[in-house]
Amino acid sequence: MEDRIGLILGEGKNLWDKLRSINPLVHHITNFVAMPEQAHATLAIGASPVMALYPEESGDMCSIANSLLINIGIPSTELLSAMKKAMEVANKNDIPVLLDPVGYGSTPFRNYVVDDLLKEYRVTVIKGNRGEITVLAGGSGMVRGVDSVNGVGTDLKDIVKSLATRYRAIVVATGREDFVSNGTDVISVRGGSELLRDVTGSGCIAGSIISAVLGVRGDPFISSITGLIAFKLSARRAEARSNKPGSFRMYLFDELSSINGEDIKREGEIVIWT
Repeated sequence: MEDRIGLILGEGKNLWDKLRSINPLVHHITNFVAMPEQAHATLAIGASPVMALYPEESGDMCSIANSLLINIGIPSTELLSAMKKAMEVANKNDIPVLLDPVGYGSTPFRNYVVDDLLKEYRVTVIKGNRGEITVLAGGSGMVRGVDSVNGVGTDLKDIVKSLATRYRAIVVATGREDFVSNGTDVISVRGGSELLRDVTGSGCIAGSIISAVLGVRGDPFISSITGLIAFKLSARRAEARSNKPGSFRMYLFDELSSINGEDIKREGEIVIWT
């Protein structure tokens, strides 16, 4: 088991180092609340964000991107059209797609939007919080607005594994401990900071970081794990510098800009579940 953990962290190091060298372009179609935070985080880790939100150009922009992030935090008719055109181009050109089903389970409309996108298009990674992923899998997760509510009593290991099998995608469920599955294996990522709950769009930021690593075009399972490790390490280091949410947010971006491949390999905290 230790040997396999070492191999995963070693591959994560290589992916992170490559990200820094190739500067992948990440096309975001995301919500206006978290958009600045996602742009800051993407730049901090050495990737480039672009956010073409109009349907007339979203497909063309996607064609030159290394990865596509779809976040339904503030759905609208225009944004949904832009998402569909970008996802069509991404699927045609084998560009990796991350779908963040923000608020899934909170309203029937959000559920319909996500279900429709998953029916019509291929996604590489589905990333949500514990409540969103549980409800998406058909469980009784609790979602209030766009936030997960504590108290969901289902085993996340089984949930992410079954959902990954259903959609033939990597599934990421974020929380105090993040769980990732490719339908066969389940790995959790530990660490981070409780202060992330006080930062607007922290889950959306995690999606941007994973999407940037996906743009390197390595194994999407390892890419997702690597992005989560980088985010949790940065949060832990930021908390060591400040326990106040405002300055913690500032230090979070500073630490994201400082994370390197050796940090991923040496300090990543992962557990392989059998």
